[in-house]
Amino acid sequence: MDEEPSEQSAVKEESGFILSLSSKGLLFFLFVGISFLVFTVGGYENFVPSGIRPLNRAIVFCILVVSVYVAKKSEKLQPYWRVLFSFAVSSAGLLAAWYLGQLFRLIPGLSISTVEGVAIAKIAEVFPIIVAIVLGVWIVEKDMTSVFLKGGNVKRSITLGLLVSPLGLITFLALGGLGITVEANLIISWIPWIFAFSIANSLMEELMIRGLFLRKYAVFFGQTGSLLLTSVVFTLFHFAILANADFILSSILVVIFFVFGLAWGYVTQRSDNIWGSVLAHMISDMLVILAVFGAV
Repeated sequence: MDEEPSEQSAVKEESGFILSLSSKGLLFFLFVGISFLVFTVGGYENFVPSGIRPLNRAIVFCILVVSVYVAKKSEKLQPYWRVLFSFAVSSAGLLAAWYLGQLFRLIPGLSISTVEGVAIAKIAEVFPIIVAIVLGVWIVEKDMTSVFLKGGNVKRSITLGLLVSPLGLITFLALGGLGITVEANLIISWIPWIFAFSIANSLMEELMIRGLFLRKYAVFFGQTGSLLLTSVVFTLFHFAILANADFILSSILVVIFFVFGLAWGYVTQRSDNIWGSVLAHMISDMLVILAVFGAV
């Protein structure tokens, strides 16, 4: 009878190379660290003085471009170049968003303290990111199936997305959604703007966190490991929100974001398509905007 493999035994991955379980652990934390570097230090780095944020993003992007080149040319590092490329594409989008995403400020009288202003600002911010991801993937892959935009089972994806969408009520309640006091006619006037904000933000985040990485991480960690890693990264992606909340709310949000990451990643993996997770994410964002602006 064959012996059970030990924790230190080598595991052959989908890519054809051997990776020990201890190496998997180190690689897991390495990818978490790079994610924090790209999405927080080189992205939504609210703790960094605004004057050096563009420089931060440019430096991170340049480091990643060099890393992709080196990894692709190196036989030993070649299995990692596609992951690094995904980070580079994300970084390019965040860099472009810093410059192009500020154009909404040229609109006379626009205030980001209103639902309309928040929606327009969000669209301006995420459009360069989405374009960078789609364009980068198309140049390299010549196909959108690698980021789940095409292929898979769309019907199953939408069905699963609707089934997990009630999870959005958790955030709605955590942010005081039951305390909504604004009039119904005002909420109705917000609907187009809430929808615009939510579809833009959900598509950007699903592409950047799950679309670009779920398949690539699965090569190293399998489906379950990839799901866990992207969920951890999705939580860290909201570091700016967590850092500005009190301890109790921040702790609650950490759990919520992680659960959302698991649910939405599961939808994408089970259907091999991203549109169900975009739908569920969009519904959650709509409820968040309603809770934030409705409870005044």
